[in-house]
Amino acid sequence: MRTQTLMAKAIRRSLIATAATSFAVSGVVFADETTGNAAEEVERIEVTGSRIKQVDMENSSPVTVLTAEDIKLSGEATVADVLNNSSVNSFGSWRGASGYGSGAAATSSVQMRGLDAKYTLVLLDGRRMPGTSSSSGAAADTSRIPMAIVERIEILREGASAVYGSDAVAGVINIVTKKDFEGLNFTYDAELPSVEGGDANRFTVTSGYASDKGNITLTFEHYAVDAVWDKDIWKFDDPTYFDYSSYSSVPNALGENGWISNSHFCNEADNTYDGTDGENGGRCLYSYGEVTKLFGDMEQNSVLSNFSYELSENLQFRGRASASLSETDTRYAGTPVSTNKPVMSASNVYNPAGEDLTLYMRSAQQGERDTHTEINSIDFLGGLVGDIDVGNGVDWEVNGQYSRSTTNVFNENLINDDIVQSLIDSEKYDIFNTTGMTYGDWDGMMKDMYGQAAHTGLYQAQFISWQIDGLASMTLVETNEFILAGVIGAEYEMVEFNQKSDPQSASGKVSGGSGGDDVDATRDRTSVFMELKANLPYDVDLNAALRYDNYDQEGDVGANLVSGSFDNIAPQLGVAWRPVDSLLLRASWGQSFRAPNMGEMFSSQALSFSTADDNLWCDAGQNAQLDPVYCATGGSQHKTWFGGNPGLQPEEGESFTTGAVWNITDELAVELSYYDLTLDNQIAATSLTRLLKDEIDNGSSDAIVRDANGKIDVAYSFDRNMASLETSGFDFKATYILETEFGDFGVKGEMGYVEEFSQTSAAGEEPFYYAGLQDYPEFRGNVNVAWTSGNMAAAWTTYYIGSQESGNKEYGTDYLADLPSYFKHNAQFTYTHDWNGSLTLGVNNLFDEEAPSFYDGTVGWRDVNIGLYDVLGRTVFFKVQQSF
Repeated sequence: MRTQTLMAKAIRRSLIATAATSFAVSGVVFADETTGNAAEEVERIEVTGSRIKQVDMENSSPVTVLTAEDIKLSGEATVADVLNNSSVNSFGSWRGASGYGSGAAATSSVQMRGLDAKYTLVLLDGRRMPGTSSSSGAAADTSRIPMAIVERIEILREGASAVYGSDAVAGVINIVTKKDFEGLNFTYDAELPSVEGGDANRFTVTSGYASDKGNITLTFEHYAVDAVWDKDIWKFDDPTYFDYSSYSSVPNALGENGWISNSHFCNEADNTYDGTDGENGGRCLYSYGEVTKLFGDMEQNSVLSNFSYELSENLQFRGRASASLSETDTRYAGTPVSTNKPVMSASNVYNPAGEDLTLYMRSAQQGERDTHTEINSIDFLGGLVGDIDVGNGVDWEVNGQYSRSTTNVFNENLINDDIVQSLIDSEKYDIFNTTGMTYGDWDGMMKDMYGQAAHTGLYQAQFISWQIDGLASMTLVETNEFILAGVIGAEYEMVEFNQKSDPQSASGKVSGGSGGDDVDATRDRTSVFMELKANLPYDVDLNAALRYDNYDQEGDVGANLVSGSFDNIAPQLGVAWRPVDSLLLRASWGQSFRAPNMGEMFSSQALSFSTADDNLWCDAGQNAQLDPVYCATGGSQHKTWFGGNPGLQPEEGESFTTGAVWNITDELAVELSYYDLTLDNQIAATSLTRLLKDEIDNGSSDAIVRDANGKIDVAYSFDRNMASLETSGFDFKATYILETEFGDFGVKGEMGYVEEFSQTSAAGEEPFYYAGLQDYPEFRGNVNVAWTSGNMAAAWTTYYIGSQESGNKEYGTDYLADLPSYFKHNAQFTYTHDWNGSLTLGVNNLFDEEAPSFYDGTVGWRDVNIGLYDVLGRTVFFKVQQSF
């Protein structure tokens, strides 16, 4: 067995040194103070990126390790927030917000290298987490993971399909839970943002027991956070604010002679803006953002237990059981009756114009659209781990796992369009007040009408997985100069996924919600894999992995059952070399693939409202002046149908990384890595913006249907295999420790640079280059300075997001802003007292840095990338821990 390297020694440094330098940086670690020549035998350890246990923390694959202490010193409240601030999360990640269907408003996910979350594989203790219903099971919800159970997070910064299979295209995140804990621990922490709302409270109890035969740990966590309202974030009182809607609580109508509005009520109704002076086309406009929640009220209870028991000297039983229940309440503005716009005939006794009118109405009198989302997840794992004294020894394991995630969503105050139309036709409702009612009487009449048309939408989804797997690892050859180790294994997984909306929502006759994207599908996956790792003379390591995956999928698309079968062999090769004991050079290459998920293949048509600029209409003649609301800065919403495609084929990718890790001194270590990732045959729905651009370029488009006035009536966008994506860049990391008589100081930093991020949406097209444009920062990094002295510790963390160009020329717009560099500073202080507990006080976003707006010279609703920037402002937090 090879001797312990400086890297392996470093992970066994003292706890003080770890605390002094902890932060979300990487697997870069500093050299041990012991530098003698005596060989020191160490046990092999398992590192994310390989199933072969090894001596060294570092190998040919780049892995970032975030310890529990790193996470604590970051000051961030959730696993999702911690991952979002990592530089490998190049362009930010999804954070649930009001207004998104299929349970997405209550979930969070991580998007490594700027790719969608479905390209990042998230593991819990080395095993796949259940996927969210909003992603058709393709992406895990990182907000479901209790902070209290996390021992460390390992981030593999390269594609790894050869080791972990499909979905590991951009990288792998492995969340390792605590298993060896004895005693009882109580923790309470709270966050208090400077904005109204957003207050968060967490209470955790952890207990554990261990004996010479085994151990068991049990953790319970309760986490609750109050809603944040859009009105407390965005500048609705700014004269340059522009986000208003023609779908108003005081109805507007469009006829051949222009707009008609019930203007005398516009100043009496809540959240309306009188645009009847002609500047806004003669309409009473609605300020929808003043009644919506940005982030909903959320409450989550989670429990997790790890246990192991030694059955015999060479046989151990291990297991894990977890469950979580979350409830989230979000709010969107009252329903715009827009799926099927009602009309008022010229002959209607309450028609104020004597011509056929198209109505633009909003059921604010009925109440806002409140959505209650419940997500339940359970996970059980049991397995046997042992070894056989054959040859150099064989380690083996066999496991069984069951996971289930269910989502129930209740959407209140939606509107049945057919009922609204029938009530208008009944000539019982004078919506334009031609009879001169008082505002109170008219408002009550409108509430009665909308009450008869009200609909509560129901969405239900369930993702179930059964898996059995096993592997055997062994040292095949071991001499003084050469070691060859290998592992072989197999997995079999059965998955059921179904999601369904209530029939009325799915019919396309209900406004205010989404529905129709029903899925009823199953999937069987069979996988066989092997790895070899060779330790050669002169400190050269070679590793090779090969994996075969076969997917059989079947889904009910309504008329019949449709099936698809995909298989793939993914190879991976890596090399690591230590020319001197303090320097590691490495490179890795591999192929990846991702099979279409069940939603992409089998979902039925679903209605949504996509935001885009209709440049074809708005740039013609005086149209922009005639309808400034439709042509507003940032675009307007358009009815768009989405759906699956049973003819999809798998995506294929290739990943290459290379770099060096250098322990310059015992106190200073640095890492520099380069990555290049390509993805072909990419699956995506063509965006409405892209469809509109194609319409302009080609003169027409079958995917865009326009009304008699030339405006967009409806668009059609379905999943298909697109062309390609390529991204490349550099990761730089550094660690420094300084021990003084005043305490121990540690500095850690990381910086990511995106050299290229380009995409083509059709074969043969020129790629579009995004890196450096809005929402695609080239630079992202953070620096942490930590200090410990006796029972006191402090930390200061600075997060950085690079400046971005407007992209006006590339996007074909003229209203986007150049974004400046952004800095956020977190600070905290911890005191550990003599009674086995600690107190922590800190401030996130200490200087209350404001996130930059998308737009140049104007402000709008949600005009900040909330997945990239902090919009809650200065946040005070504190934590109390006590162990017994």
